[in-house]
Amino acid sequence: MDNLRELPQPFGFYRYVLKSDHLHFGLWGENQGIPMEDAQDSMFNRLLAFFPSSPATVLDVGCGLGLSAARLSQLGYNVTAIAPAPELIRYASERYSGSGVRFKALGFLDEDNEIFTADSYDVLFFQESAQYLSPLDSAIRKARLLLNNKGIVVIGDEVCYDRDVKPFTSVHMSQDFTVTLSESGFRILENEKIGEDVSPTCDFIIDQFTTRFGEIVSRFEGADVSDNLIFYREGWKKQKEWYSNKQMGYEIFVARKDSFFMRPYAESDEHDILPAFNRLFHVNRPLEHWYWKFRDNPYGSHKVALAFSDSVPLAAHYAGYPVPFYSAHNSPPEFFSMQIGDTMTSPEVRNVGLGKTGLLARTSRYFYAKFCEEGLPFIYGFNTGHIRKLGMRYLGYTYIRPVTYWVKDLAKIPLKQPGLISRLLSGFTVEEVKSIDSEWDVFFRRVSPSYRFLVRREAAYLKWRYLDCPDRVHRIFSVRRRGILIGWSVFSLRERKLIWGDALFDKRYPDSVRYLLYTVIRHFFPKAETVEGWFSLRPAWWRRLLDDAGFAVVPEPHELTPGFVIFGDQITKEALEDRFYYTWGDSDLF
Repeated sequence: MDNLRELPQPFGFYRYVLKSDHLHFGLWGENQGIPMEDAQDSMFNRLLAFFPSSPATVLDVGCGLGLSAARLSQLGYNVTAIAPAPELIRYASERYSGSGVRFKALGFLDEDNEIFTADSYDVLFFQESAQYLSPLDSAIRKARLLLNNKGIVVIGDEVCYDRDVKPFTSVHMSQDFTVTLSESGFRILENEKIGEDVSPTCDFIIDQFTTRFGEIVSRFEGADVSDNLIFYREGWKKQKEWYSNKQMGYEIFVARKDSFFMRPYAESDEHDILPAFNRLFHVNRPLEHWYWKFRDNPYGSHKVALAFSDSVPLAAHYAGYPVPFYSAHNSPPEFFSMQIGDTMTSPEVRNVGLGKTGLLARTSRYFYAKFCEEGLPFIYGFNTGHIRKLGMRYLGYTYIRPVTYWVKDLAKIPLKQPGLISRLLSGFTVEEVKSIDSEWDVFFRRVSPSYRFLVRREAAYLKWRYLDCPDRVHRIFSVRRRGILIGWSVFSLRERKLIWGDALFDKRYPDSVRYLLYTVIRHFFPKAETVEGWFSLRPAWWRRLLDDAGFAVVPEPHELTPGFVIFGDQITKEALEDRFYYTWGDSDLF
């Protein structure tokens, strides 16, 4: 160990306290009592499990002191190991001179070298070295060039989950790995989140740097040794805090070189997307509808993910549009979600990959990482039985109880006409709405606590969702009491079925619901035979109003169920089940 002083810091410090050439995190899991070196062996073995059988060619990127490279060589792999610091390579070359490993002082993003020959390796191994490579996309693209066909990258590294923490650490955001691998032509085979299993490493280093402080300072020469040791110890304390707060973690990524790439929307993609959608779903959706949904949404545009290859320009498609939400139980109460729609896979590639490696599943995970994981508590959609199974198994969906479908047969239970005196006393008036202004924002703020958890039905949303929709099938009606807005509903007539697509009322005026329904049906939809709609069972007061108005719950014809992909812990399935108020208009099917 006489050459420890030659190692760049903090590698010298780590080598001294670890008493091993393993310079990476340990993996404890349930074995909390094992020594640090055993935990490091456990981590190496976990990563090794993803390697192909030997012999195979391996490039160990950022090899540290060379122990992992030497062990791989002992197992029959043909190993090249690089690190940018000459001191590290000199140590590794001397320590493992008979291992058969080719050690080279070289940065992975350096200019081409004989090490970097295209199609040279079966495995590129990044053991806590990816965090030192920036920009990440350049590193991953280079990795792809160096891999043989079906070659893999094995990455074990720290990741950041909080964008506010990112400026204080070199580790990459977790979603950046998913995005970059997907965009660079890799099929992600495994992604394990093991932060809790490796975080005891922080405690070990902090303890060693504290209890052996004087010993370490005396071992290394230099006036700044003490300051450096304090600096690194404080860094580990901060790191431990980030792990505890789930602002940082540790993940394993295993990805195979693939012929399919992912990317977000690019200009004019709609001219390929829309014909494919119409062909697959046997519809004739116009371009104006696509623009309205994905381009002209006031809350965000072009949230679209595509999979493609040289031979298949549109292999898979996963898209959504931003939707504003309100929850009386969240802080802040206003946030955004995304309604998912128009998911599809080209028939010619539906056999590419299985389950979580299928193209639609891969495209969805890319979409989550690209657009959702940083800031959205959840995304949602309404799925049929077949899609529900796919969503649960491979797309990460959680489902609540099926859609509650309410029907009123007007022949059997006609609407009662309000009496003249009650009409005069109530002060209710109903009118069709042609424009929406800030009064509707005031109304939503007044009534939203009574609904607890719902799409923020403010003026901008309602204007875009119904008045601007190019389908021209929605008609909005308001009910007022002595000129003050107290409720509204949206309807669409399909043959003799009046679809009650959306509604919001002031609970203080329960009679206004039946008054609006009676007026709208009598004066605007007199040929309607039934009134049908989706309305959740929450809030309870709204359900009672539907019961009192003569509506009955029947099975939804297509077994549609609200599904959610939940990110983080801000929203729970139980909260969605118990509080979420939804209507037919909260889907893209109305």
